[in-house]
Amino acid sequence: MFTRWPLRKRLIVSSAALTALAGLAIGAATMIGVHAYMIGQLDEELISASQRIQDADGTSLDVGIHLEGPGMAVGTVIAVIDPAGTMSAVYLDARANRQSFTAKQLSSIPISGWDRLIRDVRISQVGDYRMAAVGNVEGSTILMGFPTAAIDRVVGRIGTFLAFLIAGIVLLVVVIGRQSVDIALRPLEKMRETARRISGMQLAVGDAALTERVTIEDPDTEVGQLGSAFNHMLDNVDEALTARRNSEAKVRQFVSDASHELRTPLTAIRGYSELTRRLDMAMTDDLRHALDRIESESVRMSALVEDLLLLARLDEGRELDLAPLDVSKLVKDAVNDAQVAGPDHTWKVSSVRGATIAADRDRFYQILVNLLANARTHTPPKTIVTTTVANTDASVVITVADNGPGIPNEIRANLFERFARADTSRARSTGSTGLGLAIVEGLVRAHKGTIVVESAPGNTRFVVTIPRSVVD
Repeated sequence: MFTRWPLRKRLIVSSAALTALAGLAIGAATMIGVHAYMIGQLDEELISASQRIQDADGTSLDVGIHLEGPGMAVGTVIAVIDPAGTMSAVYLDARANRQSFTAKQLSSIPISGWDRLIRDVRISQVGDYRMAAVGNVEGSTILMGFPTAAIDRVVGRIGTFLAFLIAGIVLLVVVIGRQSVDIALRPLEKMRETARRISGMQLAVGDAALTERVTIEDPDTEVGQLGSAFNHMLDNVDEALTARRNSEAKVRQFVSDASHELRTPLTAIRGYSELTRRLDMAMTDDLRHALDRIESESVRMSALVEDLLLLARLDEGRELDLAPLDVSKLVKDAVNDAQVAGPDHTWKVSSVRGATIAADRDRFYQILVNLLANARTHTPPKTIVTTTVANTDASVVITVADNGPGIPNEIRANLFERFARADTSRARSTGSTGLGLAIVEGLVRAHKGTIVVESAPGNTRFVVTIPRSVVD
């Protein structure tokens, strides 16, 4: 339980507990010492009083006479034990009058064992006493005792004072300790805030730079050393991010350059194959089939190159040509095109008016086309694909849902990565390159939006959310 408390609370509670324990130990030792000292003083007074009694009259058995001597304190007891073991005793009451004990009270005083100098005796209904044998007369033992009630009261008052003193010190330790702990933990608070800001950064995308550092006030302390280690870790992370950015920049540049360079030969291959087919030149069936395959593959290769070039431009963070766009109208156009491309599916649209955002029309249309093509490609015939457009206060939400077999769990986490394709419930019969959803994710991100996927057998939904704020 204690180990689950926050560090600040543990430090304060530990300091208060140690202070309380130290105070209790000192208080107990003080009370024990004061009690022992006062008992010693009382014993000295008892010895002195007994000596005066012996000097005054060492032969008298009238115990009451001794109480009338000078210096006898209230509550003083004088008792005589005759040779037959019978005891008689009197004491001074609060008014300094002699009073006799009852038989029950006399039974509280021991008859024997008075060979020791001083003993503790508790007399019933009277209190605790320090008693001693002060003499023998005609075979009888004379006892004298002083009450310890005054000592108990003094020690009790000291204990009460120490209890309040310890409580005040503990409270002071809590107040001052909290301030001291707050000052001591302030660098840790700064490190926590720095870590929190870093955790909110989008370090996985773009050219994110890690510039956050912790200010170290005293590098020789444990907290200062922790701060130095924290900054060193951030330096290493920043170096790794810089190396990643440089590597990704080289890859993007290579993809962009390669895509540009491949455009020309692919266009030439496609042009010559089309020209040969249009000239209706004499050729065998095998040669004509080969030329058809060359043309179709060049078309597919050109589409792949265009997709790679688009992804490279998105990675570079190029700005889109934004303008007010009616999403509902564009969705209807995209669904109509999808219906022509996939007549074996059932296509439905549900939209609202006023679904306007700031977007690049061609690129946003590409988002819709890729999502609808993904639903058509990876679901069996007669699947129902429903596209919905909805408004919220801050955004426009486009949902493409189908009642197909769903997306396997093992690929859902990597669905928007490049060249990610399913090999199980969603077929590869079309020869998909796996770039469609990666382009969708990149274009949605370029429009400051988000895309999420929810999938279960019979219900797969791609939800695109574009903020309205970009319209303003």
